[in-house]
Amino acid sequence: MKIRKGRFSGTIGQEVYVDSKHGQVVRSRSRRTWRATDGRLAVQHNIIKVVNAWRNITRKQHEAWTVAALKEGMTPYPFFSKINGAQVAAQLPLFRDPPKREKLKPNPVGELEILNQGKAITLRLSVPDAPAARIYVLGSRWCSRGIWTRGNRFAIICELPKAVRGWCDITDDYVKAFGVPPVGSRVFIRTRQLLNGWQDEFKETCADVPPPADKQRS
Repeated sequence: MKIRKGRFSGTIGQEVYVDSKHGQVVRSRSRRTWRATDGRLAVQHNIIKVVNAWRNITRKQHEAWTVAALKEGMTPYPFFSKINGAQVAAQLPLFRDPPKREKLKPNPVGELEILNQGKAITLRLSVPDAPAARIYVLGSRWCSRGIWTRGNRFAIICELPKAVRGWCDITDDYVKAFGVPPVGSRVFIRTRQLLNGWQDEFKETCADVPPPADKQRS
């Protein structure tokens, strides 16, 4: 076994080393207890549905998925999971046979706008053109204005509502998921198109919650 000499800071396996003013310190890496939140249980349930669907496809269907996966530079099961993982997350039927390749048009959803009028906060997305595919809205809990990225802290909150005069109101769905964002906080929203299991890249936008309109004028 190779032995490291001298003081250093870092991790080796499950041990954390710190070169402190009191000398070399070593401790075990802490492990967080897994918490069964609603979101985590939902993801786990979706994975089980995809796995069970894969186990029940026929030989002919397996061969079809193999051919389709090769065209995408993938192996059958990961390709099956990619297509049907998107379907099950959107609460849509799973595909037993591989769907044809879809070419998605550019995502028409624009910027997020937040209004604060009469003590009522409204979150709405600019949608100047009608979408050609299903679009799902993902939200992240409101945060400080000093934060410019939310990483992967997003969850589906709704399917994009029908636009009214070029705007889609997502207030109720966002509040149901994360509560009312306070004045001065920042809200991040992502949208993604889905068409027969095929998705495009996330499109992200954010906006800050302004003070009430009457205070802005004063």
